[in-house]
Amino acid sequence: MDKENIGHLIGHIFYIALYGVLIISTIILYNSANLVALLYVGWITLAFGVIFLLWSSQSRKKGRVLGEKSGMKETLVESGLYAIIRHPEFLGHILIIFALVFIAQHWVSLITGTVLILLLYLAMLEEEKRDIKKFGDAYKDYIKRVPKINLLAGVIRKMYFKKENEKGR
Repeated sequence: MDKENIGHLIGHIFYIALYGVLIISTIILYNSANLVALLYVGWITLAFGVIFLLWSSQSRKKGRVLGEKSGMKETLVESGLYAIIRHPEFLGHILIIFALVFIAQHWVSLITGTVLILLLYLAMLEEEKRDIKKFGDAYKDYIKRVPKINLLAGVIRKMYFKKENEKGR
């Protein structure tokens, strides 16, 4: 195992440990500021985060199946949620982290959540570099068409490109 892979593994272990700390602190410190409205926002945000994780997982599986049928081991997934944003799994985790911070309402959760989101952002940048190496110009074109995690911009772009494609027919 080379230094890059070891560093990557250590980063994953650290991230998982921090995620565990956030989950445990949310359970222990549940609604510590007693802000009921923030608690409800947290639970709703948690539901959206889980939905994004499940939806992106389904989109990725369908994309890989199509790639395997065409003889490729791994393919660039551009369908489903990946047609709207490039990193829906990261967005799902970010939503879950925000939700846990809102539910706990404590400074420990806020600090842990902030570090986790920073780590996710760094991981997203690393994944982009790996995908550019792996898929080349196809991924660079994908970057131009699909925003990183901005869901609203992704929906607007998707609607705009759909209208443009319909006009061209």
